[in-house]
Amino acid sequence: MKMNHINKIILSLLVLVGFACSDILDKKPESNWKVEDFYSNNTEAQLGLAGIYSFLASTKVYGSDYVIFDSGTDEGYYNRRYNENWTVGLYRHTSADLMVENLWVQLYGCVNAANMFIERLNKDAFEDGQYNAYIAEAKFIRAFSYLQLVSWYGDIPLRLTYAKDQTSNHVAASPQADVYKQIIEDFTFAYTHLPHAKDANYIPGHANKMAAHGLLARTYLRMAGQPLMDTEKYELAKNHCDSVILDGWHDLRVDDGNEGYRNLFLSYIRNEHDLEESLFEISFTNMRDMGLQVDGKIGNINGISWNYGGEGYPFGYAMLNASPVVKNVYSDTDARLDWNLRGYKYSKGNAIEVTSAMSAQYCPTKYRRWEPSNWDDLDPAAKPAKGSIESYIVLEPVSSPNKNYTGINFPILRYSDVLLMYAEAANASEGMPTEKAIACLNQVRNRAGLENIGDAAPEAIASQGAFLKELQDERMRELCFEGLRKQDLIRWGILGERLSFLNETIKGDPNFDAKKEQDQSYLRAGDNYDAKKHNSLPYPLQEVSINNKLDQKDNW
Repeated sequence: MKMNHINKIILSLLVLVGFACSDILDKKPESNWKVEDFYSNNTEAQLGLAGIYSFLASTKVYGSDYVIFDSGTDEGYYNRRYNENWTVGLYRHTSADLMVENLWVQLYGCVNAANMFIERLNKDAFEDGQYNAYIAEAKFIRAFSYLQLVSWYGDIPLRLTYAKDQTSNHVAASPQADVYKQIIEDFTFAYTHLPHAKDANYIPGHANKMAAHGLLARTYLRMAGQPLMDTEKYELAKNHCDSVILDGWHDLRVDDGNEGYRNLFLSYIRNEHDLEESLFEISFTNMRDMGLQVDGKIGNINGISWNYGGEGYPFGYAMLNASPVVKNVYSDTDARLDWNLRGYKYSKGNAIEVTSAMSAQYCPTKYRRWEPSNWDDLDPAAKPAKGSIESYIVLEPVSSPNKNYTGINFPILRYSDVLLMYAEAANASEGMPTEKAIACLNQVRNRAGLENIGDAAPEAIASQGAFLKELQDERMRELCFEGLRKQDLIRWGILGERLSFLNETIKGDPNFDAKKEQDQSYLRAGDNYDAKKHNSLPYPLQEVSINNKLDQKDNW
């Protein structure tokens, strides 16, 4: 099939799956393709799935804006003192906020595309195993989209059929428990029928059996915490983590010299799938290969500051600051510190070390686009000769980086997360840190070059509460800036507490200057947060306006 023919199919698909809460339904498809014609062979099914995934890869979701949604925690915050463009991360958003609307539209667009695929896949055109695998992949993506929707918005409309016109939009919000029930049903079908990542027919970047188990564990942990507090779900979360662990194929990447963590993230940067540790990721290169232009901004808005040159250089707007809290949670011997918070920038041809968390350029280095060729150049005294620039290495697999966009993949579920979820769920269900839970934590610690927790801090395994606190810190060390922290803090019921601690830590930093507007700007998230309204997003104003069965939440 020629590429222009592929693009025609994709364009038709994206027009048809646009969801009712946007004005796309007011437009007529500019193609004579019919929905019924789409999914009758493997090529069309793969194109359909690529179209579904593209909603998640949009800059309005994991391509960019999800970084903003997860900001405003004890990990990090928006660093532009002169504006408040990251409204959700600063807790200044309203129901009319465009970001609030865009996330809703994209996730429901993804749901609607999955619903259409499930309805329109021609069963007679496939063997039973292949047909079920395709349905399982669509249900996996639908479940994942609903998991994000229910986590961010709470009670939401549960739509399980393809929305064909505006009348389909009038659906009341379902209780969260009902939405989770559907998520569980979809993920269960997914792990039953999807291929394993080790299978010969598995396509890297797609949904797979063990990813479904892992995301079911995440689902049950969300249900066990705030606001549902269905604590019986801890046991189920543990069981699904065990399904991944006992399967025995997935593992942590462990390379010589504690380089496993670094090399894992280099694989995300280079679009090289590390299937053993990375169970599921938003893979931009796969969709580009299918003809979809879905580049994101990972490593740009949440990367290292670069202000030299223009197109062709690994530019970094670097709008996300790493907090002194995340800096302080590491020990000096933790190998992850050097990767996640190395602290450097490129200014006027000069690579410079950044050590103070009060600097506007103290940004995460987890998704770094470049590194200095010579690390000694970071020394402030090592300045390039007049008319020259210090050399650097572009880590992305491109000869000429795009100034605004990158192809860096976004991790959704890693094996280390499965280990830490098991430890948390076992600790909760058993009322104490079990031997296996401690071993799971140690496996993550040891990969980072740290000794066992019982030797390093025996008090951390002395009680259920102490072990939970250690796991909360460990999740920050291991999973920082991976889009998980805010929802973790919400389900633990400590988002407000941690924002207060963040502001105390900022004010207590030896480099904090209360007279500097830049330093004061770091306090905005903690100052603006309101526990009565900010643990979930409001319904988008546009959606409330066009859905006559949806009323806005209290306080909004």
